Amino acid sequence: MAYNNPSPTVSKSKRSVVVTISETDAEATSEPQAIELGFKYGRILMQKCHLTSGAGSTVDPVIGTVTNPASSAKDVIVSNGTAGASISNQLGAPGVPFYTATGKLYHRSVVDSGTNNSITTEYHIVQGWD
Repeated sequence: MAYNNPSPTVSKSKRSVVVTISETDAEATSEPQAIELGFKYGRILMQKCHLTSGAGSTVDPVIGTVTNPASSAKDVIVSNGTAGASISNQLGAPGVPFYTATGKLYHRSVVDSGTNNSITTEYHIVQGWD
């Protein structure tokens, strides 16, 4: 089956934003997820990524401001420290600030192996820097 790359769900309540990404048939080379925020300034408070099924054993999520954020690049906002089957990075207040000229962020789950992986990711974001 082909990689299922649906648009992320972006739920907003005032300045609070929750982004949910559900991937199926994901593999190590799967394309990044474009997240349409509708604003340019914000702070990431939490990153959660769970490998729910498949042949892979770990995910190593990264989010940035370009289509293929790499963990050592300046365009990365949050990269995970150690790969695992279930990642929860609680970045805490005030969060990690970001600016994106396009109003979009890009997420990659970076599963280690297999072609049949299901992955669920969630980001908690606050609009603005104040």
